[in-house]
Amino acid sequence: MGEGKSSIIACFYDCDQTLIPEFMQGPMLRHLGVDPKYFWADDKKLKQEAAAADVNINSENSYMNNLILYIKEGKLPPLSNADLQRYGKELITTFPGLPEFFLRTKQDVQREYGQHRIKLEHYIISTGLRKMIQGSSLNPPGALDQIFASEFMEQDGVISLPARNVGFIEKTRYIYEVSKGTNVDPSIDVNKRIPYGKRRVPFKNMIYVGDGFTDVPCMTMLTKLGGQSIGVYDPDKQKSQEEVNELLRDRRVCRIAEADYREDGEASEAIEESIIRVAERIMRRK
Repeated sequence: MGEGKSSIIACFYDCDQTLIPEFMQGPMLRHLGVDPKYFWADDKKLKQEAAAADVNINSENSYMNNLILYIKEGKLPPLSNADLQRYGKELITTFPGLPEFFLRTKQDVQREYGQHRIKLEHYIISTGLRKMIQGSSLNPPGALDQIFASEFMEQDGVISLPARNVGFIEKTRYIYEVSKGTNVDPSIDVNKRIPYGKRRVPFKNMIYVGDGFTDVPCMTMLTKLGGQSIGVYDPDKQKSQEEVNELLRDRRVCRIAEADYREDGEASEAIEESIIRVAERIMRRK
């Protein structure tokens, strides 16, 4: 497989428990008087009811429909996409060092490798809600190049139908979109064959950062295609550490790190080392 001529490095991030310590819906539910454990218990019942009716419902459609049902049943007030964006801004808490990490690494690459036209891009691919991420502190101007996540349609100013749900398999589609350039030029068909050397971002120039088993399709795909995958964990949660250790044992990731994105934090150092490795390879090729 050829190297290609691209000088773009793309970093992809899961969101929940990778960039933020919990599922993003949790703070909003608590703020609105709903215990998240009851919401997720009802979500499980919805899946069971679907299975009993011989209907297959994926996890993303299930939680999105459960949120709509909570509004219809009066357990939650009517919510608009603007409300989701506002709650993202007000309630989502990040792991340390974010969003400064996104801006700092872009500036570092520009300073060290800009003369070689090497550019760094950051993407979030999440099963969570795009509007919440869009409104959160993760998204200051210039930090993120794009957010791929689940979205709702509205009716009379209230979320009413799932418009897009992003599952763990669907996530791989967006990596292909970035590789082929569909994300910046919608006229390009993501299913059309594009020679590797003509792709906007070769897989070898990609880094994926995630926290657990739902990230395995992306991690495995990139690892097989020459990219790099990093597992991050919350040091306050034993299960989180156990999952990434299993990913490392199974060679799904090339290394693991504590989810600390400050300049001397483990995640920051791990990702920056991977970025430098790609940048140096691009320079040697030039």
